[in-house]
Amino acid sequence: MNSHSDFFTHQFDDVLILYAEVCDWFSHLGFNYSKNRYGIYKKYFERFQYMKDKKSFDSINEGAIEFKRSFDNAYIEMNEIIRIYNCLKYIDSNEFLEQMKKVSSGQEFRASSNNDPARDFLFELSVACRFIKAGYKVSLNGICDVVVDLNNDGILFVECKRIKSASKIDKNVKKANKQIVTRIKGYKSSKVKGLVAINVTDLLPKNNMFITGSVQESTDIHRNHSNSFIRKNLEQLSLGMQNKSLGLMCESASMYYFLKESDQGGYTYSRHTEFLSYFDSPLFEKLVPELSSQDIK
Repeated sequence: MNSHSDFFTHQFDDVLILYAEVCDWFSHLGFNYSKNRYGIYKKYFERFQYMKDKKSFDSINEGAIEFKRSFDNAYIEMNEIIRIYNCLKYIDSNEFLEQMKKVSSGQEFRASSNNDPARDFLFELSVACRFIKAGYKVSLNGICDVVVDLNNDGILFVECKRIKSASKIDKNVKKANKQIVTRIKGYKSSKVKGLVAINVTDLLPKNNMFITGSVQESTDIHRNHSNSFIRKNLEQLSLGMQNKSLGLMCESASMYYFLKESDQGGYTYSRHTEFLSYFDSPLFEKLVPELSSQDIK
């Protein structure tokens, strides 16, 4: 099992500038972001910026707690869409236009419904961007969630599952591996492999109770929660495994506030990735570092 964390700190003003670019990009693609969830997130950021400039934050009451919950959710969503924007802004929009339409139509909060296709498509785009940033060509309109051209290493079929319930881990992983077998059987090449990609952000302990003193401490908390999840669910995460599937990539995202006494003010965003190999594979070992540690520069 391999483990990689992405932990970065950015000035809030800089992230706001990046998000403004995302909103302009939505408009260029023909989406009215002000009428979907990304417009709602923008309002939270503007309110936070106003309170920051005025140095006038709400007292601890029900309204303030609700705003924090909304802001935390929006901040994680903002980081993910900025990451995708930075990757796709130079690519022909016809390749991903339909997926982006579905992504922008989702609900404000994660896990507010068992049926949340917008974030399922967002996760697929996020996985595709990992491979694009690693230098590979991908197709978002193929016979699998993400089809990757690995150049001399052949083709990789990636089945993506965003898992929202602990009771459905086994069902999702087994289904993904079964889908990979089906895809490979129908493909006229012997040089093809599969990969299961899951997102478990909704299954890890909620971050609103964790206040840390440094980036490293928050990253350690996130890593420990992710590692514990893998160890606890190792059997379920291996269901349906076979030699045509390289293994499983498990990602999650979180944010943490720094202690008032900390040398670092504000908060940090963390995206952690675990890799579980199903068998010894030089190709899998090659892909792991390439798909990890990708900032939102």
